[in-house]
Amino acid sequence: MWALQRRDAMSVWQQFELKDRLVEYREIFQGKRIPRYKLARLFYVPIDEKKSQKDLLDIHEHYHTKFKTWLEEKQTVPLEDIEKEVFAKHKEEEIRKNNYLKLKVMITKDILSACEFCENRCKADRAGGKIGNCGVDGQAYISSAFVHMGEESPIVPSGTIFFYGCTFQCVFCQNHDISQEFAFERFKGKGHTPLDLAQMYYSLKSQGVRNINFVGGEPTPNLHLILESFLEAQVDLPMLWNSNMYLTETSMKILVDVFDIWLPDMKYSNNDCATKYSKASKYWEALQRNMKMIEERGSGEYIIRHLVMPNHTNCCSIPILNWVNENLKTPLVNIMGQYRPEYKVLRTEMYPEIKKKPTTSEMYNVRKHADDLGVYWKSVS
Repeated sequence: MWALQRRDAMSVWQQFELKDRLVEYREIFQGKRIPRYKLARLFYVPIDEKKSQKDLLDIHEHYHTKFKTWLEEKQTVPLEDIEKEVFAKHKEEEIRKNNYLKLKVMITKDILSACEFCENRCKADRAGGKIGNCGVDGQAYISSAFVHMGEESPIVPSGTIFFYGCTFQCVFCQNHDISQEFAFERFKGKGHTPLDLAQMYYSLKSQGVRNINFVGGEPTPNLHLILESFLEAQVDLPMLWNSNMYLTETSMKILVDVFDIWLPDMKYSNNDCATKYSKASKYWEALQRNMKMIEERGSGEYIIRHLVMPNHTNCCSIPILNWVNENLKTPLVNIMGQYRPEYKVLRTEMYPEIKKKPTTSEMYNVRKHADDLGVYWKSVS
């Protein structure tokens, strides 16, 4: 059924760059590999709930390398064989209370009380019900969850979950109704639980999706609840992080080795543009660090999204492509021409330089530059 709706979703796998760069992702939805989150909750880590946040982070760092090695050994082994091996050493109840995923959940809940999930570092007590810079408190508020056929061809049909709230304040946001301009008081206290999320994954899987796609808004404010939902989830699907990548280094370390595929949004190549249009200071440093971490500590499988903006090819688009080519090993880049003036750009006269669509010439120059560099973009754009 899906192939008839999106023929490119099947034919795209004929292209060697996809076969070589999205191996783990494809084999998970084909049932040949185990999703990372399932292995994380079977990997024994002794947990002492009395430990400080710093101690827990040190323990997490110590076990990261061990988990990475174990993951490489076990990901293509039948799950029942792994469970048999693990439960022979530790009782099932013991594993349930002491595992790598549970450690991650504990750390994120601790951070939530003075929140530093993103580089805004607002330190709001979101665990106590305070609203963070992201616009939401410590609960997960979902705008919609559905089968998305409009994403990049390798990931459709995609089981998308759209969260309210965002760590950016983009003046041109096309989803401003769920990222910034939502009436939070009308649904405050009526958030979704981790079990609710796990049940959504199952419902989406039953509709034939290839992945569970966390988006928004922005998924980062819900990091703690998404990880906690993985303690309950049972779906054998790749977990996909679809994000502006404005996470702190700590958040990224906690997240990076349990997600199977990534849709990082690389908007700007400098802090001036990021601050002016998205109120995101220190953006470029955070973005570079987090992109490298996907390859160094995570699956290394991702599709970069870059939205070409009018009058921003020289300051952002070209430098981003140059950086990607020079610093990343396995990039796939969706060069997007969907920008249109929206939200504050359309309502005010404060941003005349981006109050139009990118020109045909601008799009051509960016895509030609990608071709000149040898950056793979056509198969995913």
